[in-house]
Amino acid sequence: MEDFVSKMVEKVGIDKATAEKVIAFLTDHKEDALKFLQSSGIADKLPGGLGDKLGKLF
Repeated sequence: MEDFVSKMVEKVGIDKATAEKVIAFLTDHKEDALKFLQSSGIADKLPGGLGDKLGKLF
């Protein structure tokens, strides 16, 4: 999980606390987040394998 937070900080340009809040939000809303990622195709376009990591989080 720490690796994912670090990648968010590096790639998105947000601070660690914000990245952790995003992950907490996505975890709380995982069903909606997964539906969105699957239907939008955005997971395939995220840099550095973040799309794969998102799918594994849930």
